[in-house]
Amino acid sequence: MRIERSGAGKRTRARGFTVIEVLVALVVLAAGLLTLAGSAALAIRSSAAATRERRAVQRGADRIALLRAAGCAAARSGAATDATARIAERWTVGSPAGGALFVDEEVRWVTPAGWRTVLLRGAILC
Repeated sequence: MRIERSGAGKRTRARGFTVIEVLVALVVLAAGLLTLAGSAALAIRSSAAATRERRAVQRGADRIALLRAAGCAAARSGAATDATARIAERWTVGSPAGGALFVDEEVRWVTPAGWRTVLLRGAILC
């Protein structure tokens, strides 16, 4: 560190940062970067979970649409499993009531925390 004399023999410090200031700045920067990395990891996990849920709901909606296209006479209860996508579905076709068949579609899929389930209900007009 340089010491300069000014005027009537006063000592003044040279301008700059001390080691403590630099260390504090590095700690604050490191904490910010760790927080950013944690937020990015959370965003990735949330996005993957939303994709799995969207895929399961789409699978259930497609099944109800297939049963609706087949008509009342061909609609039967059943189950299907897709081992690749790790999705299991089960659908139940109720008795005709008021000119319609009600279809309950249960879709289950695997998450890192275990199985999740969504239940969809549709109707087939007879």
